[in-house]
Amino acid sequence: MEEKKMFGAIAVVAVILVAAFCGVTLMKDDKDTYEAKVTGNVPVFGNANNDDYIDSHDIDQLNAIIDDGSWDKTAYPYADANQDGKIDSADVDIVNKIISGQNCNLYYVDIYDDVVKVSYPVSHSRVGVSYWQQAELATLMGIWDNVVLASTATTSSNSHRYDTSNIEKSFSGSKITSELILECRCDFIIASQGKSDVVQAAIDADSNITPYYVDVSKSSTYVSTVLTLGVLLNENEEAQAYADFVNGIKEKISSGMEKVQEKAKTVVTLMYANQSTRANIVVECEGTGAADMIGLIADVYDSSTKSTSDYRMNVEADWFIQNCGTAFDFIIIEQEGTDTKKVDDTYYTPSMYNERFEEAITYYSSTQAYASGMILGTTYSYNSFGGYANLLYLAYLLYPDVFSEEDGWNALQEYFDNFTTAKINVKTQGGWYYTGTSYSAYNERLAQ
Repeated sequence: MEEKKMFGAIAVVAVILVAAFCGVTLMKDDKDTYEAKVTGNVPVFGNANNDDYIDSHDIDQLNAIIDDGSWDKTAYPYADANQDGKIDSADVDIVNKIISGQNCNLYYVDIYDDVVKVSYPVSHSRVGVSYWQQAELATLMGIWDNVVLASTATTSSNSHRYDTSNIEKSFSGSKITSELILECRCDFIIASQGKSDVVQAAIDADSNITPYYVDVSKSSTYVSTVLTLGVLLNENEEAQAYADFVNGIKEKISSGMEKVQEKAKTVVTLMYANQSTRANIVVECEGTGAADMIGLIADVYDSSTKSTSDYRMNVEADWFIQNCGTAFDFIIIEQEGTDTKKVDDTYYTPSMYNERFEEAITYYSSTQAYASGMILGTTYSYNSFGGYANLLYLAYLLYPDVFSEEDGWNALQEYFDNFTTAKINVKTQGGWYYTGTSYSAYNERLAQ
């Protein structure tokens, strides 16, 4: 951890410079017409032109800086590949090793804005994941077969979706422990930011363990998270495929939203299978992964009285009656535990989802949204890497005259075909959205 602290100040400067510079296009100072699209998505030192790749163009950029004799740190914050404070042939050598997958020391900026040194490529022959979102990340990176330690949220609740024959030990919820990490002889851990103390305790006992921390509450960082991990593991093809998928979704969303005069005013709720035993309903406010992602297509309700720890509110059903039509118009219900949940060793079904949704909307039956068909059903998926796959269909539910239902289904199918181990037909396997007929106002609104 001392090495992280040593480089912390450098990282903060780099992040500030990137924030000021993102979106700019850089052209090399020679006859080559290649243009680097500056994104800040890959904060790995050696990514000299600050785009989404580490490739020969970074070599060209380094050589241009060397030939020029001066280094513009604002334009090229990640050019110093070996972190010695200058740009020279040694940096070129490091980038050549990264490109060819040769062993070297690699530096990157983690989610804490610290500069971390790792041995490249990071060994990941025995992987531990702290919860279901991290399992999802391992899968889309193509390294699921190397996972030996995982939550029962994956090994039990989703054992029909994952091949769990490689799992040696599991734990309930997100309660990964240092002891389990050591017992499984993990060399790589993908964990949420809240598990850093647990993971560090294991590292203190075994320095061969490399951690990678993930903040799933910020969907805007998912592409960066995946691309950076792709570089560290030298699994760039898989990472780029996911980035292309998400960027494609965002482009369709952006194009469609240009035709929307005003974003729909929504409130996002989370409802559980045992909702009838709960006194309150959860409202997801700004700061949650759901509000972050759904905010791309809607004006999501927020409150100054939300929890400062999980950014949620707990309210009674009457709260929706009082605020619907003023603070928000649409009620979006995220159903927890539907999508690919296991039921009798097979998948949750659309009919199961419809039945549960029809029960859930009774909580809001006295609201204006209910009468107008503006209660929408979706799943608890928007705080995970697969959330983008659901976004186009939700956009259709909000703006049926702009977005296509079929595009929504196709995006979800593409995600499962290319980024999961589950080969399913999403229209018949899994509970994703309300497709029933009993909520007539809902169907009438979509048909208009």
